[in-house]
Amino acid sequence: MFRLVLQTVRERKAGFVGAFVALLGASMLITAFGIILQSGIGDGVPVQRYADASVVISGKQSVTVHEGKKSKTKPLTDPVAVPADLIGTVAHTDGVARAVAVVSFPAQVVGTGGRLVTGADDRRSLGANWSSAALGPFTLSGREPRRPEEVVLEQSVADRAKAKLGDTVRIASTRAASPYTVVGTVKYTGAGGALRTPPIFFTDATATTLFGRADQVSAIGVLATPGTDSGKLDDRIDAALKGAGVSSHIGAGRSSAENPDVASARGALKVLAGSLGGTVVLITMLVVGSTLALGVHQRRRELALLRAIGATPKQIHKMIAGEVLVVALTGSLLGCLPGVLAAEALRGALSVIGVLPQDFVFSYGPIPMAAAVAIGVVTAQAAGFAVARRVVAIRPVEALSQAATEQPGLGRARVVFGTVLLVLGAAASLLPLFFGSVFAVAGAGSGGLIMVIAFLMLAPPLVARATRLLAAPFRRRFGNLGYLAVANTRANARRLAAGIGPLILAIGFASLQLFIPTTTAAAANDQARAGVLADYTLTGDAGGLPTDAVADVRALPGIAAVAGVVRVDLYSSVKMLGDPEVFDYQAEGLTTDGPATDGPDQALGHILGQVLDLDVTGGDLSRLSETTAAISDGAAATLGTRVGGTVRIHLPDGQTIQPQVVATYQRGLGFGDITLSAQTLLRHSSHRLYDSILVRLQPGADRKAALAELKALSTRYPGLHVQDKGGLSAAQQRTATAGLVGSAIPLLLIFGYIAVTVANTLVMTTLSRAREFALLRLVGATPAQVLRMMRTETLMVVLIAVAVGTLVPMLPLTMVSLGLTGSPVPSIPPLLYLAIVAATSALAAAAVLIPTRLALRARPVEAIGLRE
Repeated sequence: MFRLVLQTVRERKAGFVGAFVALLGASMLITAFGIILQSGIGDGVPVQRYADASVVISGKQSVTVHEGKKSKTKPLTDPVAVPADLIGTVAHTDGVARAVAVVSFPAQVVGTGGRLVTGADDRRSLGANWSSAALGPFTLSGREPRRPEEVVLEQSVADRAKAKLGDTVRIASTRAASPYTVVGTVKYTGAGGALRTPPIFFTDATATTLFGRADQVSAIGVLATPGTDSGKLDDRIDAALKGAGVSSHIGAGRSSAENPDVASARGALKVLAGSLGGTVVLITMLVVGSTLALGVHQRRRELALLRAIGATPKQIHKMIAGEVLVVALTGSLLGCLPGVLAAEALRGALSVIGVLPQDFVFSYGPIPMAAAVAIGVVTAQAAGFAVARRVVAIRPVEALSQAATEQPGLGRARVVFGTVLLVLGAAASLLPLFFGSVFAVAGAGSGGLIMVIAFLMLAPPLVARATRLLAAPFRRRFGNLGYLAVANTRANARRLAAGIGPLILAIGFASLQLFIPTTTAAAANDQARAGVLADYTLTGDAGGLPTDAVADVRALPGIAAVAGVVRVDLYSSVKMLGDPEVFDYQAEGLTTDGPATDGPDQALGHILGQVLDLDVTGGDLSRLSETTAAISDGAAATLGTRVGGTVRIHLPDGQTIQPQVVATYQRGLGFGDITLSAQTLLRHSSHRLYDSILVRLQPGADRKAALAELKALSTRYPGLHVQDKGGLSAAQQRTATAGLVGSAIPLLLIFGYIAVTVANTLVMTTLSRAREFALLRLVGATPAQVLRMMRTETLMVVLIAVAVGTLVPMLPLTMVSLGLTGSPVPSIPPLLYLAIVAATSALAAAAVLIPTRLALRARPVEAIGLRE
């Protein structure tokens, strides 16, 4: 049997090319996303500043939520600090020569013109305590800092600042820029090229002050006694610190503690792989199954003959399974290498837009490739079994007569399953109309994809009905050729559906994946623009502005209200059906130094109403304080709470609080779904700076003078920018655009695969019509007439695909827009939509007309005798 399979594959290479291309592309996609997932678990960049440490101890980068015997763990992207009192415990562990506390915080040298100086490759520097220099391979020139006003610069920072030993430089940090004397420079002599975060070393006492938390440190580095095995030392430290909520790292894992941005990037990669990986596998199943079904459908005469001469159903199953196995193994194995190249291209693209650090290295290994081959083979075998089952269901006596023409209808099971999917997809798409939770938006997106799949399953009868609608106008417009094109599409609805299906999938998939984010981003931008009451928004190039800046702004003449803003990502959890559910939210922290008329605890709510309008729907924002919270309507619906209730919040450092909800508001997209006191977020995160400061002028204040006073603060706070009230919405728009671009890049890879499948399917269906073209020419049609007929059919295919591919996603898009903004009109950028339609249509036209031209080159007498 296997010899027969190999001979069949060799003799009918053209019939298996379509399945081979589909499987090769599927393997490429799965390999690429598998590498992304594996890289999210790996290290990303080499260790540098902690290279000489045997063990590095950092805060536990995860939070675990328990509900009874069940629990759920989520990663924390913000670096978690370590309690300072653990240093003594670590130092007394057997094998530890020295336990070194590390504190890190924003710090940059101020150059000429107030420009902030960076290190090599424009990398931002950071402040650190001098003791931590012992953990890295640094060579010191000069001496260590001994006084509060002394610093040691990393060599690349000193070179760019043109600072020499004995010079005085100004350094912007978590306080207003202050002068320091350069008493030394350090040169990094380790591996990994230029330092990712070149340090500026302060005295330990000064660094602790600038770090802002005497009871915490960023990490603890361990220098082992000579001859101590780092693995055994790590085990002893783990035992000594059991239950302390910290993690220890050795080897390449030390990079996790050194580079918080890399840890965040790894989290983003895992989210990306998780959100799109399942979609990739689903599309792979649809595409491979459709292509294999088309290939077997084109061999229906051959298979019918085998059944007629006595081939048993088991033999047909084994033959098709063998053919599929050969094609699947070959295509999947060959697709692994392009998958590696695609993953590397994705890494470069994500680095360019800032989703990944430039030096982030992907982890390449055999597991993603093995998974791609396994998924390709299993998917192909499942599709092959379904196709073979349909073939052997026909009785041998009827097989040859049924093979001559296409079957007009669909199987009952396919119709029922397709109808059920259509109903389920439509129901899921309507969820945002009734619920304001995150489940509703996610459900609507999934419902749209389910509807697209349902239309693919029900495509033949739907195509037949669509061609009946187009019959009259096409006959009037194109005459006899239009009549012939309509007749062809009616008689071969299944063949036409095989070509239209991938086109609908391409347009529908791209529309759902791109236009839900654009609708969300547009709503967020509108909310931010409408909700800002402040006259000015202050931002800083150094990653934010020091907390002291709020008091300095408040002291200026003509200022009515000032509020510092901190934005962080955190989690909130709730018990659902006995299981813990954890949701990630963006939170906004607000603070002010201004007194309130109703007491200190009311200051936050008092100032909030002057700089922001969150569109309150319940409760009273004036009650907002360090012990309470306000949440958006969407978050309230998801978490099942309301005004007067409590909400369980897991802060960026993993600590859990349960503040009372004092207000709910509508503008969660623009300002974050959870609003807390900035002091709470500053205490429980790595943030030491405000992301922005909102400023409201007094009525009648001289705006020109106030603006000049605000800009003059750049002397104390280098890198300060003064923007108008649209500054916050502009930042929101930039963030949304970056997020859209970041998600669109991998989507382009998937869309490209679908596009290749479109071309592949249409080429297969067109080339299979060579005998039909020859017959038309033998009865008198000219090549030009045949080509015009195919142009007419192509136009019909494109029109149907564009109409269905556009209309199907409109239901979930409309519902998402209605749920998020109250308007039924989603935000669909016209140029982006036209680009999707134009690219898909052009590909379809090329995939039909180019093979048609090639088929028409053969002489009709020779072409009529070609084997199917």
